[in-house]
Amino acid sequence: MPQAQLMSMQEEADILLKALELKKKGKMEESDRMMKQIPLPPYLAKFVKDYFGADCLIGLDWNLAEADAEYGPDWLSA
Repeated sequence: MPQAQLMSMQEEADILLKALELKKKGKMEESDRMMKQIPLPPYLAKFVKDYFGADCLIGLDWNLAEADAEYGPDWLSA
């Protein structure tokens, strides 16, 4: 799994605005893909891992850069 990078709040806001524009145009799949670029908060990533499993979390294809930074790069396999 490639390492995602942390991003600034401005970068996150820019992605969010683009995703919302796509959603307004009815491009739901493109909007969802764009939203997944925004890092998932570490506590949510840990919740999903703990209750649904690491494979589920990996399969959802969210940006896990913040969780990797907080819990370490091997946290999904621990």
